[in-house]
Amino acid sequence: MKCDLHIHSTCSDGIFPPTKLVDMASERGLDCIAITDHDTVAGVAQAQARANELGIKYVVGAELSSVQDCRDVHILVYNIDVNADGFAREMSEIADMRNKRNIAIVNKLAEYGIKIDLDKLKEQFPAVGRAVIAREIVRLGFCKDVPEVFDKYIGVDKCCFVQTRRLTPVEAIQFGLRYGGLPVLAHPKQLRFANNAQFEQFVKPLIKAGLAGIEAQYFTHNMVERNYYGKIAKRYRLISTGGSDFHDYTHGVELGTKSFSPSGYTRKILGI
Repeated sequence: MKCDLHIHSTCSDGIFPPTKLVDMASERGLDCIAITDHDTVAGVAQAQARANELGIKYVVGAELSSVQDCRDVHILVYNIDVNADGFAREMSEIADMRNKRNIAIVNKLAEYGIKIDLDKLKEQFPAVGRAVIAREIVRLGFCKDVPEVFDKYIGVDKCCFVQTRRLTPVEAIQFGLRYGGLPVLAHPKQLRFANNAQFEQFVKPLIKAGLAGIEAQYFTHNMVERNYYGKIAKRYRLISTGGSDFHDYTHGVELGTKSFSPSGYTRKILGI
């Protein structure tokens, strides 16, 4: 089974709508996908309906943004019940945190002569994030590419970086659990711990809080890293997932070029 459980659509900061991504996944031989937009499930219904039409297994998911010790920690939540009482209200509150952060970033950028029309961006990308803002800065000609925008303006500790109230990783995990979801730590390498011991020390409280998995098979992980994160998952009886993190042709890798084959344990827990 070829799976990609980390994909982004125009409902957050990707360039293709949910149904188009399902079509692309089918054309490229994927058997199971999850569209995991940032802090939103706006595309779930249409993606799930299209997947049913094409006979692709579809896992309902989202990628929640959280922060701990000035470190961005993303929690993928799978199999959440998006129709449960209270879910829409809580998700809206999470999205509002992101929106307040975006407003603060745009205000800082204006101090440096970079004027971003946030309302216009939201018309195209309902869940605007730093990647969308970065692409707009490139389009306006202030930087040559997205990495330069982060290096110069909106990356951690840069002149226009803003840290407003966000979920903590434990809060993100608890949110997923409240609605029947499986919380998975996204792209652990990006946490940039100095060594494996520090990573394991970081992840233990998350496991205690109910973390269900680690994205060991993330596309940037080399074989040594995949094996290490896979061993940590096995040691603590967590599932091991993977994905392309496809947003566009500069962020993540192209859909269908990277996939993973889940173990029997992971398939059983995810229900795929």
